[in-house]
Amino acid sequence: MGGLATSRAESATWYLLGKRKVNGLADHDRIDVGAGAGTFDKIRLHVTGNDLMIYDLDVRYGNGARDDLPVRLLIPQGGYTRAIDLRFNNRFIRYVDFNYGKFADGDGATWVELYGQR
Repeated sequence: MGGLATSRAESATWYLLGKRKVNGLADHDRIDVGAGAGTFDKIRLHVTGNDLMIYDLDVRYGNGARDDLPVRLLIPQGGYTRAIDLRFNNRFIRYVDFNYGKFADGDGATWVELYGQR
C-alpha cells in the first residue's frame, strides 16, 4: 500500500515524536524518541521545506527489537507518508533511522517530522 495518507482512518490523533533537519547531502538520519513518549502502533512522516525521497525506516524499540520498513516514496513538501503499521504493536520506540535521497535545491531547510498513533 503506497501513496500519501488520505483515508478517514488518518483523522485519529497523531502525536509528534520528534523532528530532524536534513541537509539533502547525507542519505541517512535519525530521530530519537525515547520511552517517555509512550507506546505506539503506527507511525508516519511529514516533510516540510522541500520534497524528499524516503527509502526505508529502521524502527528500534526499547527492548532492542527492530522493524525494517520499506517506504520508497517521494514526499512532496507539506506531504505525509501513509500510516505505517508497526510489526511490534504497543511498544516504546527508542529511535527511527531513515534513509533518503537527495532533493532538488529549494529555499530554506527541509524537516522530517515523525508522528505516532496509539
